[in-house]
Amino acid sequence: MLTRNPPLILSDLPLPPPGRTGYPWTETSQLPPESLPHIPHIAIVTPSYNQGQFIEETIRSVLLQGYPNLEYIVIDGGSTDNSIDIIQKYAKFLTYWVSEPDRGQSDAINKGFARSTGEIMGWLNSDDYLAPSALFKLASYYQPGLHWWNGNALNLEPDNSLHSYPQLKHQISQNHILHARIIITQVSTFWTRELWDKVGSAVSDIYLAMDYDLWLRFSYYTAATVLPDTLAVYRTHADAKTGGADGQLSYAQECDTLRRVEYDRLGLNILTRSVLINFWARSLLAELYHDWRSWFGRRKIPYV
Repeated sequence: MLTRNPPLILSDLPLPPPGRTGYPWTETSQLPPESLPHIPHIAIVTPSYNQGQFIEETIRSVLLQGYPNLEYIVIDGGSTDNSIDIIQKYAKFLTYWVSEPDRGQSDAINKGFARSTGEIMGWLNSDDYLAPSALFKLASYYQPGLHWWNGNALNLEPDNSLHSYPQLKHQISQNHILHARIIITQVSTFWTRELWDKVGSAVSDIYLAMDYDLWLRFSYYTAATVLPDTLAVYRTHADAKTGGADGQLSYAQECDTLRRVEYDRLGLNILTRSVLINFWARSLLAELYHDWRSWFGRRKIPYV
């Protein structure tokens, strides 16, 4: 199931389902800037399992980037809904795809990246989608010495409203991740293969917070460069693993378990942890919301 993946235009793809309009159904990405000095090889992996109601939008959003140096891999875990029919509909445009039982989301991501060769990497869940021209925007920031990028991501609610949340302005450091427990939007985060290989070339098999664990490992080598551009949209819905309050709470608890393990490994006692967490969490809130007085003491600080 290996195929080449040349840049595509709207007329290359199958017709969209009836009633679907706009991007990525009847509209495509804008043409790339002519001044882009380098077109890095980008690998996108989509782990899939029974997300047939969303996956076509996911696939089209990647293919209609029009990006000329792309490999796109879909790893399906043996879906029993219409996901396979949709993937097969676009199979000739994919670099690789397979549908077979796996050990879950992390296993699918690792299998996909093991098949890839791109110098920039990222995964796109089968209920999310890339924003128009996201990969060209990402490529415009590529330069030697940078290994990790986080762009803006919009949240698509069940009522189809889109919401944006505050971002840091420049970099996300290990202090932000470990002490302040900043939640980095996975869907708009990309990194180099060099960095991936340094941390073991795999995401962990943690059920929810495998991304936080990866960011924590990355942070020992470099900070994430924050990009002002919107790169992707993540969807909130009832079947999403973190779609409800319980899922979000479970995600935060898994993050705190990882933090606790890391603090123990570093030999930091409770007092030292408290000082670091208090300082970095309140500094993060001040930068995100631009008002020390308004937020000081009014948000729960994630002590561990």
